[in-house]
Amino acid sequence: MTNNVRVRPTRAVTIMGLIVAVAMVFFGIFFLNIVTKDSGGESGPATGFMILWFLVLGVIIAYGIYNLTSRKGVVEIDIGPKTPDIKAGPDFEEKLRKLENLKKDGLVTDEEYRVKRNEIMSEKW
Repeated sequence: MTNNVRVRPTRAVTIMGLIVAVAMVFFGIFFLNIVTKDSGGESGPATGFMILWFLVLGVIIAYGIYNLTSRKGVVEIDIGPKTPDIKAGPDFEEKLRKLENLKKDGLVTDEEYRVKRNEIMSEKW
């Protein structure tokens, strides 16, 4: 299961982006006037580029306005489930129970049991 988190730029960053985009629109209009005067009114590659320029700026401006007017973020990020802390091995209770069962089954001697139990008990809880 993943969690969806919506992220958006801060208000100051969005306003700054809008100011730059509007400035680039004015630059585009100025540049388009220069190009059309130099080319004698004929459309060429520069005019096609300027159309693309204005389309991209329109998207940037629409994105900025959406960020300013909506409460939801624009970008959605999927975050996977939180990974559990990795343990070095089984917990103390489980280790002690296993050791006790080994002793009851006669698989370890009393001395081995005491030594191993002391090792488990001396581990950091």
